[in-house]
Amino acid sequence: MMFGYVGLVSWAASMVFHTRDYPVTEKVDYFAAGANVLYGLYYAPIRLFRLDNPQGDKPYKNSLLRLWTLTCLLLYTAHVSFLSFVRWDYTYNMAANVAVGITSNILWVGYSYARWRKSGKTWHLWPAMIVLVVVLAMSMEVLDFVPWKLMIDAHSLWHLGTAGPTVWWCW
Repeated sequence: MMFGYVGLVSWAASMVFHTRDYPVTEKVDYFAAGANVLYGLYYAPIRLFRLDNPQGDKPYKNSLLRLWTLTCLLLYTAHVSFLSFVRWDYTYNMAANVAVGITSNILWVGYSYARWRKSGKTWHLWPAMIVLVVVLAMSMEVLDFVPWKLMIDAHSLWHLGTAGPTVWWCW
């Protein structure tokens, strides 16, 4: 559920920025988007390795969860600090988000496939389908085109394409 909520906050921050383009709304949009991408990577190993449900015979899972949480928090803090205090770098920000996103997507697709193979239940493929929709939406960022009637451009379609998967995660 938390992954879905982080996505909803990210999407709302993006709407605010694209409605009111100010330096502060731009930063909130970028930082929320980064948090959303990193949360996807944060949550994948937790779900994959059931770090959220430590067994009595595996007490090390609590330590792994704490270590992974601290690692992700430090990475996010370092990312935001670099952009805030060192240099506002669009290329670095995009590269960091793409690298984290691809890693997360690979983990989610692997998880989905493994669960589906084991159970045969179609709903186990949902994370992989969500990743597919996000990747298709991401293609709008890559396959840029001239705005249609000066209103609809590739970037706006990217945002539209991320709304559905964000809500889907909450189910």
